[in-house]
Amino acid sequence: MARETRLPEVLGLNLNGDLPDERIVEVSLKADRAGVVIWIGENPLFKDPFYVAELVADYVSVPIGFGIVSPLRRSCSEIIERIRGLVGRTEVLLGIAPGSYEDPKLAVDVTLKCLRRLKEELDVPVFCGCSSPIITSKASTIADGILFNYAHPEHLRWIFGFLKGDVVKVSFAPSLVLPSDFEQDLLLACAIVSCSSRRFVEEFGFAKMCYELSKLDFLGLISMRQRGANLFECEEFRRILKYRDVLLERFAICGDLGEIRRKIEDLLEMCDHVVLGDPFFRDARSVETLELLSRPSES
Repeated sequence: MARETRLPEVLGLNLNGDLPDERIVEVSLKADRAGVVIWIGENPLFKDPFYVAELVADYVSVPIGFGIVSPLRRSCSEIIERIRGLVGRTEVLLGIAPGSYEDPKLAVDVTLKCLRRLKEELDVPVFCGCSSPIITSKASTIADGILFNYAHPEHLRWIFGFLKGDVVKVSFAPSLVLPSDFEQDLLLACAIVSCSSRRFVEEFGFAKMCYELSKLDFLGLISMRQRGANLFECEEFRRILKYRDVLLERFAICGDLGEIRRKIEDLLEMCDHVVLGDPFFRDARSVETLELLSRPSES
């Protein structure tokens, strides 16, 4: 792996802060027993990722990663201060990325500036969340690793072509054991990550799909799910359902247990680490498979 940065396990679990605290701890303990790295996400509708990390730090021995926090939502100084508060309590992996933004150039500039500062001032592995060529090429000369929002080999081979440095490669994608009551959450997560790069959309011919998805109120749909609404009954969500097959095939790690294991093994042929993204952690049935998925295949 790059620059002596090591991830002790090949499998990670994304855990966002929109569960009750006791459930967050319960899922974290299951990940810990399976030897699965915990990656905490950031969303304005969820509990603060640093709060979540502090909540679980004393319960687990696996590393706790942030995937990701945005230097456009909070200052780089605050990120540094909060990370220093965790160092010593747990092994920390820090991932940053612009997140949602209106001015792409400004967002990339702010993120890269913060990335350089983090590397200078913190003694923890620093990752950058990337989906577009420009930030991938620039961040790969600074960061220890890249968190890619891609889970299809063809997409990964494309984005790897823009790497300029030797980095730890992480595939971070919406994941779920199917069938599941959380399929609508999986589709929502796939729709969010599928159109994050204009160059990617043009390269793989997703312009029509992404034009339609760009009209959706994703924060509104997430809020509806938090209130327990069934999105299959929502007219806006039906635009996502039109693209169900391509979203699940191209942007998710999903299927039955055997299919997910094969997908993870294929990804590990290309990447150093695979993170099972939202909504995997929400589904009790999926979480119960972590120990099976984290074991080497017997074949």
